[in-house]
Amino acid sequence: MRRRLPSSAKALVLCALVAAAALLAVGLWKTILVLEVSSPAVLASVREGDVFLLTYTHSMYHVPVTEKFWIEDGHFRLVHVMTQSDAVLAYLGLESKTKPNVDRKFTEFTIQAGSMGNHVLQFHNRRIPLATGQDRDGGIRVRLNRVPLLVYIAQLIRR
Repeated sequence: MRRRLPSSAKALVLCALVAAAALLAVGLWKTILVLEVSSPAVLASVREGDVFLLTYTHSMYHVPVTEKFWIEDGHFRLVHVMTQSDAVLAYLGLESKTKPNVDRKFTEFTIQAGSMGNHVLQFHNRRIPLATGQDRDGGIRVRLNRVPLLVYIAQLIRR
């Protein structure tokens, strides 16, 4: 003899299924902007207007350089290159040390893995050294991407 669930239990199960389906739909529909670093494997949620720094030692002139970026319209916007070296500025085609001295937009950039510059990405109070590995092409890729919320959560769990 089979027992039947009371109607209140059926309603509870139905509500739970509807809620799970709604969460799944939102998780697949809602996208978030993420910063992906290929090596070390980093995936971090970012927002429009976030600022991050890329610091390194210039390979030719052996002086510190800091590049300041904003995240704007789903792109990196390089807004300022800071260095005490006029030679580095000239090498980069920049004329001034004053802010802002550059305005370039892109969705990704690559740093050669064998670079001697000790590149460090700084954002959200994190410091991420970029010389710990490489992609198949010999570089370390840093890019912005829009991904569904559930894909982001799944990638965080896998990493």
